[in-house]
Amino acid sequence: MMRCLAVVLLLLLPTSVLAGGARVVSPDHAGNAMSPVWSPDGRQIAYEVAHAQEKYTELFLLTVDGGAEERIGPPAGSGLGGRFLDRRQVNHEFTWSSNGQLYAFSSSGSDDEFDVWIKGVTVAIGTDEKEGGAGFSADGRFLSYCSASSGDGDLYLLDIYALEAAPTRLTTNPGLDFYAVWSPTDSAIAYTAMSEDGANIHVLGDASGKASDRALTKWKSTQIKPSWSPDGKWVAFFSNHDRDDRTRFDIYVVQAQGGEPFKAVTDVIPSERTGPVWTPDSGGLVAVRNDPNSGDPLVRVNLGTGTSIEIATGTVNNAEPALYGRSGDGSWRLAFVSQGVKSSEDQAWRRVWAIDIPARSR
Repeated sequence: MMRCLAVVLLLLLPTSVLAGGARVVSPDHAGNAMSPVWSPDGRQIAYEVAHAQEKYTELFLLTVDGGAEERIGPPAGSGLGGRFLDRRQVNHEFTWSSNGQLYAFSSSGSDDEFDVWIKGVTVAIGTDEKEGGAGFSADGRFLSYCSASSGDGDLYLLDIYALEAAPTRLTTNPGLDFYAVWSPTDSAIAYTAMSEDGANIHVLGDASGKASDRALTKWKSTQIKPSWSPDGKWVAFFSNHDRDDRTRFDIYVVQAQGGEPFKAVTDVIPSERTGPVWTPDSGGLVAVRNDPNSGDPLVRVNLGTGTSIEIATGTVNNAEPALYGRSGDGSWRLAFVSQGVKSSEDQAWRRVWAIDIPARSR
């Protein structure tokens, strides 16, 4: 399905336009919305609102079709008291369990360190050092996260059914290990390993059993934010490999078992928290093209044919796509953040938008 020819076709074929029209779904906030995350049933979106000047971030859980939302933070019974209750926290890095019954997020504490919180648990996960970047295994049994307790920043594993037990250290690489994400089909974890030579994509073959660690890339450049295809066979990531301007990124795709990565989409804007967005059929990607003159449009790329389709959202300054749907659905729901429609004067803050796109690509 994914051939090297797709890369050539992507450069030669004209970009068509996927007709549509997006609608705003989040309420007004005096800050920029970012990092929307669909719930497993597609009914809710978790998202952040960043207040850059005041240096805090709010986390909200929005019911998409009903419009109601709630603010997410450490529970009232968490034992945090005194001045902390009056402080503005940074709440971010939201992640769902596969069945939607649990979620986790990161939050700053009274000492400005970060901890991981799990829905319904009144104590934070971790140590006195910084923790974050949590993710649930496909079966919901385990939680992985990054902790600075080792000194470098390594990945740790926690059994949801034994929260009182000490976590298991998964990585021992010199340097920071972060952006961990579980395979949707087994217990493998893809993550970014930072070293003196750059940042590269690694895979732990069986995190629950501490299997061997293998590198999918070995480039002296920056490879970050891996994401699994829904079928678990491929890993996509952002990279500035072979770029003279190291601030510009492309999307590469590689087989999860290893092989030669290939460039799938050229010149994109990476998401802040997550990796490249796969279509539910594992046959394509949705990305933000780095083109401010055109409003940074959202594009859909078919990896089999190499064709690129611009999604006609009617919005500008787009970012942070998130896609919900199943492989057999007739259409999928795309969420993203934008500063507004092209003709509007009301573009003070980014909000969460949504649009339905057909599952069948051209």
